[in-house]
Amino acid sequence: MIKMVLVDMDETLLVDFRVPDVNKQAIAKAREKGAHVIPATGRSFDMIQDILKDMGTQYQKNEYSICFNGGAVYENDQEEPIHYQALSYEQVTSLYAICKQYGLCFLAFALDKIYIYDPSESEVARKTKQKANFSVESDLALLEDKKVIKVALQADEEELLYQIGEEQAEVLKKMQVEVSYSSGRFLECTAVGVSKGTALIWLREHLQIMRDETMAIGDNFNDLTMIQEAGVGVCVGDGRKEVQDVSDFVTKRGFKEGAVAEALQKYLG
Repeated sequence: MIKMVLVDMDETLLVDFRVPDVNKQAIAKAREKGAHVIPATGRSFDMIQDILKDMGTQYQKNEYSICFNGGAVYENDQEEPIHYQALSYEQVTSLYAICKQYGLCFLAFALDKIYIYDPSESEVARKTKQKANFSVESDLALLEDKKVIKVALQADEEELLYQIGEEQAEVLKKMQVEVSYSSGRFLECTAVGVSKGTALIWLREHLQIMRDETMAIGDNFNDLTMIQEAGVGVCVGDGRKEVQDVSDFVTKRGFKEGAVAEALQKYLG
């Protein structure tokens, strides 16, 4: 029996930044059967409160959220994470130097808020629509005493991000950071060992749940680790081919048609 389900947000669970009714209903049924349905996202905890409300788990004790691509785990009734791993200030400044080389927007996701440097118009608009707590800054030294869990290089051209990943591969490896890509606009970096997959392992051990009692649903490269670590890995029908190829099940529906609901109905009834 599935007792814990990790669900990616963008291009998986959400449509226009909210949970559609078909997914709300399926989540409610899964929770009635005793399953934890847990968002696993690159977003900060404050950014997902409306989504948690849609899911029926906002402010709930013994309900959980995985944020910053696995960099922090929260119990939903608490403001501070129950587990997290931050980047060092040296890592943050080195990543910013790479970002400056390519003239891109730089986002530092700290526990308190998002700090945006060299902002792009599209990203400021996106964060505003997401109701994110952010500020546009110019002084990187502001981050020296902050707990920065994730940084992101943002570009409107997805291929540029893959180019940067290839060109800077050795530098990033020496820097000891994990690299992933999401939403066709972010190259994201976290501390070494941080991923949605390692967060899944930590949380299932915390809850004393067996691997074969877990499921993960996603669409993109930053979901690969949790899909591979889960007892059942699911990719939405319009997800990346590379993610579909390692998944146990690929939904017939795309994310806009209720792929999450299809997966929950298949495995939890």
